[in-house]
Amino acid sequence: MEIEDFLKLIQKWANNVPLVILGSGASVPFSLPSMWTLGEYLKNNITFLETEDIEQFNEFVKIFDETEDLERALSDLNLNPKVLTEIVNKTWESVNTADLKAYEQFISTKIDFPLTELIKHLLSSAGRKVSIITTNYDRLAEYATSFANGVICTGYNQNPIGYFSSTIHKNNLKSLQGFSGQVNIWKVHGSLDWFKTKDEENIQFPLRHTIPKNYIPSIVTPGLSKYFQTHQEPFRTIFTEADSEIENARGFICIGYGFNDLHVQPKLTGQIKSGKPIIVITKELTPKTKQTIIDNDCPNYILIEEDKSNSKNSRVFSSKFGEQVINDVSYWELSQFIKLIK
Repeated sequence: MEIEDFLKLIQKWANNVPLVILGSGASVPFSLPSMWTLGEYLKNNITFLETEDIEQFNEFVKIFDETEDLERALSDLNLNPKVLTEIVNKTWESVNTADLKAYEQFISTKIDFPLTELIKHLLSSAGRKVSIITTNYDRLAEYATSFANGVICTGYNQNPIGYFSSTIHKNNLKSLQGFSGQVNIWKVHGSLDWFKTKDEENIQFPLRHTIPKNYIPSIVTPGLSKYFQTHQEPFRTIFTEADSEIENARGFICIGYGFNDLHVQPKLTGQIKSGKPIIVITKELTPKTKQTIIDNDCPNYILIEEDKSNSKNSRVFSSKFGEQVINDVSYWELSQFIKLIK
């Protein structure tokens, strides 16, 4: 492989206004819980008094211990409302605690936050408008956009008490003076800031430390999507807009995304099979990623992961250059990847 040709191809694709897709791997470097860590938290922090609830939760623990697969452990059971509510609330609690710790680090210390640099770079070359689809309900995309001085558009107005609107994203937010541009953040699994009343009213309360009384977190916990009415707002609009972004994108940059999400993957797979270029950077490519892209003979892809024999190297899978190892640079890390494309 001619390294110069490879680098030029990455730069060409990355600078052609790609759609950014964030998976859980994009959050783990900031100590947000992995699926396994979240499962352990649920095991150790949920208790019940009623026999029926205890038995059902113990069955969840048994499956999780056997498989170490949180999504499978939850999807294999038909949870009663009390157990379901407690799992959702404790999931919110675990992720929110880690998220707020990351937030405190961002504002009080100078830690590396490469997603900010990526957003700045794309806004400067994309006509002041960038779109992100994320399966995460943490606020890292919002923090990065804020540091990049962008206007955040999630479907909720960005007031201390924010209401959802199915049309707010249609405003010409990229032209607002005093900002670097508009960043659409489509959170297909919900957000830590989003809540519902018992009357199904959607409200955003930013940076809460606890769940407000009489509100339910609007997050779709792994394995529990069958319990949520995702055909209702805000998810109806979010899914529609995410699908539209994927269909209209010129290409894709996936960061820590494992191709295991039923809301994003089908539409994305169709687009990359049709020839749209895709770049995936992650610590470790999942089998599903390789199956979806390589085994499907997608015509334009570059996949980059950590070389297992030496973490300072990058292992690359490319439709044009085949499988290669690039020595002495970790392009699978966003901080190093950005240096490559700027």
